[in-house]
Amino acid sequence: MDTPRCRFQSDTIVSDAYCSDRPLVSVVMPSYQAARDVRSALRSLQSQETVTPYEIIVVDSSTDGTDRIVETEFPEVRLFHFSERRQVGTARNIGVEAARGEVILFVDADCIPCSTWIDQMYGAIRKEGADGVCGAMSNGTPRSITGSAGFYLEFFRFLAYKGRPGPARFLVGGNSGFRRDILAGMRYSDHSVGEDMLFSSRLAKSGKHLLFLPTASVRHLNRRGLRTVLDYQRKLGAGAFFYRSRDSPEKLRLLRAAPPLIFLMPFAIMVWIGCSILWRRRITDFLRFAAILPLCLLANTAWACGFYEALRQSATPE
Repeated sequence: MDTPRCRFQSDTIVSDAYCSDRPLVSVVMPSYQAARDVRSALRSLQSQETVTPYEIIVVDSSTDGTDRIVETEFPEVRLFHFSERRQVGTARNIGVEAARGEVILFVDADCIPCSTWIDQMYGAIRKEGADGVCGAMSNGTPRSITGSAGFYLEFFRFLAYKGRPGPARFLVGGNSGFRRDILAGMRYSDHSVGEDMLFSSRLAKSGKHLLFLPTASVRHLNRRGLRTVLDYQRKLGAGAFFYRSRDSPEKLRLLRAAPPLIFLMPFAIMVWIGCSILWRRRITDFLRFAAILPLCLLANTAWACGFYEALRQSATPE
């Protein structure tokens, strides 16, 4: 069995809130091959504008030196490093088991939370009576055409905007939080794509109070490069089939009967994205999306390929 190398918080106190011996909030960050981005993510967490005592837990299974960066540059962070790959869902479960806070927040290593992120997430759970919350996603690579295309396709349902919290069914895993007792009876699936949608949908179906917080945003440092984005969209397509087939299998009957219909979905999704941007963002954001629409359509076709392959594979007897 792979035993993690653990580093617990040191005696160094960065602020009155951060690294408290009795944290009210535990921030869990799964990481894999995150050496490029983890510094920015952790610095933003360390500099939160809050008086709420909190701790940071990184669950890492990288081979690119991410663990050494955390260990040497962020000694106050509690690090759990595994030599073998841990899927995001499993990493979250490990973080929950180690967490000491009454509220557990999740953020990914390629996300940079806004300065009031902890206060907004924690406040919604404490003051609004939410069982789970989801913050918004902002484009962290606006100058990259491929990065922006990937951002719109993956996060158009979670765009940041000025408004009040509203009910939600799906919570994006990289910017979410829960009361500790909610997580005590549930576990994330051992997957890295789609596990967050499935988890939050099950909570919603069980009657839990879930909220979307449009101003509790994180900047997502998107994947860049055409091949990288296309490959990842294909993976996201397979992940979408994973959670849809378990969450609402009845909605897949038509696609199971006529799988090629899947390749019509990107056209409907482009309209959905465009309407979401017009509703939540500025006209300039819509024009940026319109300018890269052909690339978005190409990338979403890769998503459809992943969905199609997963569907056909599920129909093939072992």
